[in-house]
Amino acid sequence: LEAPLEKKAGKNYGPPGQKKLIYFVDDINMPKLDPYMTQTPIALLRQHFDYGHWYDLEKLQHKNVGNTQYLSCMNPTAGSFFINPRLQRHFVTYAVGFPGPDSLMTIYSTFVGAYLKNFDPAVAERPTKLIGAGLELHNRVAGSFRKTAIKFHYEFNVRHLTNMFQGILYAKKEQIKTPDKLVKLWLHEAERTYCDLLMTVDDCTAYKQINKEVAKKYFPQDKDEQIFPNPNIFC
Repeated sequence: LEAPLEKKAGKNYGPPGQKKLIYFVDDINMPKLDPYMTQTPIALLRQHFDYGHWYDLEKLQHKNVGNTQYLSCMNPTAGSFFINPRLQRHFVTYAVGFPGPDSLMTIYSTFVGAYLKNFDPAVAERPTKLIGAGLELHNRVAGSFRKTAIKFHYEFNVRHLTNMFQGILYAKKEQIKTPDKLVKLWLHEAERTYCDLLMTVDDCTAYKQINKEVAKKYFPQDKDEQIFPNPNIFC
């Protein structure tokens, strides 16, 4: 917290010059409760909220910290499920659900379409189908491979979607000259994102079947030997 601050007059500290500083606190519900039902990091933040200072660790005196603001988020499925109400009262709270299909299509079309517009025209017209295929693949993978006590990491979210499409943004137009090459790249990135997390040969086989069905649904004109090489190695 102190790293970006500079000393002002006396015991006053703040960001350089007339700037304002925003602290982003990720997973604010993660600190473990101690035997006294308190959370030390939360208590420190609340002290700053309520009194505008914390203590210098060496001189044990006040450090008045100004021109700062807090923005935080939390995961409703993990952590202590407890936020000290004396801290929460300082925040305006918003609940953000998983984006719907239309929103996801808009989000990924924006950056994938913008990146591919300088490619060959036949390649540049593929993003809408590519994103539709990617969204359907994600939904089918998330529905087919469920989390268990052993496979506890089988939890697929928007982060995996982003990783899959982000991999496509490493493509170079000098190499991706035909639409089927782009589909092959997408299948490779999807395999790295999803299949590499699967634990058994049966799961990998089931994934490849889903993969093939989705690809053939959206790209029926592409030949199997071009988009389904075994293994699909792309660099």
